[in-house]
Amino acid sequence: MSKRIVWIVGAALALLAQAAAAQTIESLDWVEASGTSVARLTFSASVRFLRQAPSPATATDLAQLSFQIVAADEQVTGQTVEEGKRLGAAAGRPRIDLVYVPVPKVATKLLTLRFSEKVLLQVRQGPGARTIDLVFKSRMAGDLSAEGALPEPAEAPQDRRFAVVLQSTLADQGAQMPRIPAEFQNYDVYTQPSERAGVKRVDLVLGFFKTQQDAQAVRQRALERFPQAAVLSLAEAAAKAAPAAAAPVAAASVAAAPSVQPQIETAVSDVDGQGEALLAKGRSAFAERRFQDAIDATNQALMLPPNPSSPAAQELIGQTWEAMSQPDKARAEYQLYLKLYPQGEATGRITQRLASLGVATAATAKADGAGLKADKKRLSATGSVSQYYYGGQTKTDSLVNIATGIDQSTLTRTNQSVLVSSWDATGRYETDDSVTKLVMRGSRSDNLASESAISSTTQGLVSAAYVDYRHLPSRLDVRVGRQSAIGGSLFGLFDGVSMALPVAENYKVDAMLGVPANTLVSAPQQALAGVMLEADNLFEHWGGNVSLVEQTTEGISDRRAIGTELRYFGESLSMYAQLDYDINFNAINAFTVQGSFQGPYDTTVTMLLDDRKAPSLQLSDALISQGGASLSSLLQANSMAAVQGFALATAAEARQAMVSLSRALSSKWQGSMDLRYSEVGALPAVGNFQAQPATGAQYNVSFQLTGSNLYSSRDINGFNVSFITSSTMNGTQLAYNNLTGFMDNKISLEPSIRYYTQTDNAQTKISRISPGLRVSYKLSERANLMAEGIYETSQTDGLTNHETGESVFFYLGYRYDFQ
Repeated sequence: MSKRIVWIVGAALALLAQAAAAQTIESLDWVEASGTSVARLTFSASVRFLRQAPSPATATDLAQLSFQIVAADEQVTGQTVEEGKRLGAAAGRPRIDLVYVPVPKVATKLLTLRFSEKVLLQVRQGPGARTIDLVFKSRMAGDLSAEGALPEPAEAPQDRRFAVVLQSTLADQGAQMPRIPAEFQNYDVYTQPSERAGVKRVDLVLGFFKTQQDAQAVRQRALERFPQAAVLSLAEAAAKAAPAAAAPVAAASVAAAPSVQPQIETAVSDVDGQGEALLAKGRSAFAERRFQDAIDATNQALMLPPNPSSPAAQELIGQTWEAMSQPDKARAEYQLYLKLYPQGEATGRITQRLASLGVATAATAKADGAGLKADKKRLSATGSVSQYYYGGQTKTDSLVNIATGIDQSTLTRTNQSVLVSSWDATGRYETDDSVTKLVMRGSRSDNLASESAISSTTQGLVSAAYVDYRHLPSRLDVRVGRQSAIGGSLFGLFDGVSMALPVAENYKVDAMLGVPANTLVSAPQQALAGVMLEADNLFEHWGGNVSLVEQTTEGISDRRAIGTELRYFGESLSMYAQLDYDINFNAINAFTVQGSFQGPYDTTVTMLLDDRKAPSLQLSDALISQGGASLSSLLQANSMAAVQGFALATAAEARQAMVSLSRALSSKWQGSMDLRYSEVGALPAVGNFQAQPATGAQYNVSFQLTGSNLYSSRDINGFNVSFITSSTMNGTQLAYNNLTGFMDNKISLEPSIRYYTQTDNAQTKISRISPGLRVSYKLSERANLMAEGIYETSQTDGLTNHETGESVFFYLGYRYDFQ
């Protein structure tokens, strides 16, 4: 191991003296997928994907996805600190900015996604219980397609039988036609005059194709950018045209295609003036960092016939994409410049820019003789730092009927005044045969409301601090430090070492050894070991694993379990099942089945069945009710069977089942329905704990209507009504939430309001109304400011009391992303 890796390991382990706390989102990474671009969200908890907005058929650069947490540590379910992730653009892939604002008491969680450009997004459950996949079905303008090869153009004149009319524009607006996406650059592109209903028009045409099937395939690909695209039969067009008309091309049965296609008739002086004006507009927008405006202006300039401003506009559009952190697009534009203007004034500058972007140009490759071999040694860092101030205050007025009259009291208190600092950083060092990563995630919380030094708390919370070394030829992966367990029956955070090693095609062995880092019980001398055999890509879509874990406390077997997972992962259907069986207790610790189906008409169906012990079975759970700190001392006074009984009496049986159905109702509206059942079993009296009755079955039915782009190109509106019923109460909630992006998503406003009412068996009625507003401002490409305020007023009416309450909660902060 090199000195660099040794130093990184030391830096990671130095932070492990701090306490552990889980964050909900563990990672966001591009993953390998056949024919599509996929970004995978990995969570620190089991999750279930519900729905997305807008629908997969709508191109957008602003989206929300809804999910539910199935099972997690208390630190995750009670999380209040906002999280953010950024995933840089890659070849054919957009940049992704993710924001998660946790709301502890709300079952359905929301993630907000912003993309560097409009995309078609399909969200689905990932291959495991802790993953959700973002599938980019295709890209919008200006990018290479990832959906397979397009048909070859028809080169021979006699084969040029079909073309595709991309767009038809009024004749006086012909110069404003959009640029052709780069994926179509191998085809001929021309304009031709036409007339419809006596109105003169100009058609933008793409050609040429030998068969109608080839033309139809290109039309289908073009529909995302050109919704009115249509296949043109050149034979029929030629037959309808007047003999003297200058047709752009003749069918093979009529005549050979001309070598030069006609263009829009535009005066040379007018073209030069338009090009100069559009170039000046683009340069002004670029100087003011209005990059999208600069792209629009240079696109219009480059659609004009060649003029003196064309070379400068071609250079400017490359510079703009580069400034927008879109290196792939910048490369394409720079390379096009060198192809069109090999002797141009900017050739030297553009050659240098391509070299800095990691591209060897034809000129440099020729000078090198055999070309340049890319040097894969590279050191990079990504991540974010953030700080948030959380504040809140509650005021309560109570009226209580007593024997001598009415007793009134008022209570005002400060709920919280906390400064939270968070960090999420990944350092990456790559060579030809290895990748080494240093991952650090955590937060620090300073309680500013405490009045004494004793109650004042400053907590350091580390959820990840590890070094990951991957040897590419052997696919050996070794991780050292604080990390999440490898899966299966191995769950939670631990401090130690894990390893993954392929042992045969589609099979690998995972192993881990360390100390639990987020235990429910503080017990001395703990150790953890586990091993797992994992299989993937069996029969194309199947996978799974078998695992064994041994956890000890003071040398005593605390948890000994065997687990198995079975997965099916396809394009439209994914299923996941897990069984965790504790050998010491001879009892099932957890059983889960969940699935997601992507059907026709943008229909998504998800389901979940889950039955588990809460908390998870382990012998040291007995210390919770017995008030002890040592398992060995407890066993000296009690038999093993008795201590196991104490532990079992502490773990309740928690069951839940969910079904969700969502479907696109139109291009702007989605409807969804969720059904949920949950129940927690009874607990007997044990040690310091009194007996707890079962909660009884609780049922929740929720109807959601989501409207996207109703009044702008970036708005999502959610309307929700939920009904909750159990043996002890009935409740109803009405909710509305909105997300609107302004100024190219530079500013986002998220107003919301919730109304909840509940009546229990004792005729006590509770009602709450909670309006809120969240605002985010993109200070720069990397810096964001955020603030949120929630006001809640509540009223409780019982047979003998009346209580009203008001509370205000707010936070404000910033996050800085670096790459």
